[in-house]
Amino acid sequence: MQAILPVWTFGKLTAGRSAGEHLVKATEALLQRARDQAAFDTARAYWGYQTARNADTSVQKIRDRLAEAKTTAQKLLAQQSDQISKADSLKLDYLSEEIEAKHAEAVKNRDLALTGLKLLVGLQDLNVAQQDLPEAPALPNGDEILRKALERRPETHAAAEAVRARQDLVDLARARFWPDLALVGGLRFTTTTNADNPPSPFVNNPYHEGSGYVALGMRGTFDVPQKLARLRQAEADLHEAIAMRQGADSLVRLEVQQALQDLAEARLRTERYVKQTAIGKQLATQAGVAFDSGLGEARELLEDTLLYARADGERLKALFDAQIAWAALEKASGGLLGP
Repeated sequence: MQAILPVWTFGKLTAGRSAGEHLVKATEALLQRARDQAAFDTARAYWGYQTARNADTSVQKIRDRLAEAKTTAQKLLAQQSDQISKADSLKLDYLSEEIEAKHAEAVKNRDLALTGLKLLVGLQDLNVAQQDLPEAPALPNGDEILRKALERRPETHAAAEAVRARQDLVDLARARFWPDLALVGGLRFTTTTNADNPPSPFVNNPYHEGSGYVALGMRGTFDVPQKLARLRQAEADLHEAIAMRQGADSLVRLEVQQALQDLAEARLRTERYVKQTAIGKQLATQAGVAFDSGLGEARELLEDTLLYARADGERLKALFDAQIAWAALEKASGGLLGP
């Protein structure tokens, strides 16, 4: 049995232990990055489901209104009224087919988003709340968001820990130029049981042996060129880690700026399309009342209904983009930003 107790290693043990701790912290930061990405994907699937569900509801209302208009059109054609022509009736059928296609697309997106949610959370039986798309979130202060991002982003933490680990490895490579000092202790005992004992204790017994020792030892090697090469490699790895940390900071700044711009654009589009939807709904309602009462033309009903349908679809898309931009901003800042 032999035991070695290091007395002085010129920093080898300290540098090696510190490098290992920093690598563990860097790996934990990368695990947090995976969690943040999963949260963002879940938010995208959730708001995609709500958007598709709201779009299906809106399409259903337009379907019902067109069905009523087609019934009225058939009655007017049977009466040979000048209020509608055969071409107008065909246009109503054309718009109905387009609305049916939009309905199929909304149902597909809704079911696909629900399947994605189940896969992301790992549940086969999932009850999702029925929620209308909220208003676009207010635009936060960009400088404050950037400050939080540089402090909280797991990528910056991982890059910083990687730099510290590489610095410790450089210190370890330098420390290997020096020898190791240690206390060395040992114990040895051998016995052979199938031999006869000597008749006298003063006679040497070659079949039994025991010894022990304690010494101060030094261990070192003279492979200086190899150690210099390892030191240069460790320094190169350190410079690479520093460059990656700077790249991570630049990437965080870019992602924050992009998320802020996306949110600002989504807010502006939401504001415009909400107004367009209100105008389109008013026009479609007026055209429908006029057509049902015999004072309006089918062409106006078609045009106004189509304007309303397109504006409402763009409104829902803008609201969805606003929620996704907010989720991307929280991911870019490294945490929740409040309601």
